[in-house]
Amino acid sequence: MNKINKEELLKSSKWIRFIFMIIYSLLANFIVLPVVFALSFIQFIFVLFTSKENQSISNISVHIIEFFNDSLSFLLFYTEEKPFPFKNTDKEDEVIDAEVSEDVSEEATDAEINKDISEEASDVELDKTEDISQEKNDS
Repeated sequence: MNKINKEELLKSSKWIRFIFMIIYSLLANFIVLPVVFALSFIQFIFVLFTSKENQSISNISVHIIEFFNDSLSFLLFYTEEKPFPFKNTDKEDEVIDAEVSEDVSEEATDAEINKDISEEASDVELDKTEDISQEKNDS
């Protein structure tokens, strides 16, 4: 039989995670879900009377969905990262994304330059062809 490793049972990191799991499961069940039901009802009332969504409720919904998704990922051991307010939201990730998008726009610019160069080259070739055909007609 397998022996139970007492050191593994007594690791504080596992018990701290367990406490956070209890806290986030209670938050999700007793606070987030009732708020979601209330917001969905209020949003329905807006759509019923105005035929369009309330943008403020939609913006809040995005954050609630993110929190709920992060909480479930943490509770189901999909990730070790704790949800809000402990979630690591470094600005470095945004900077990296911005740099990537700048690189993509530079590539697009390079592609446009290459396209312009190839169009100019074909125009020059067309001009040369026209000049040659004109010289033949003149002779």
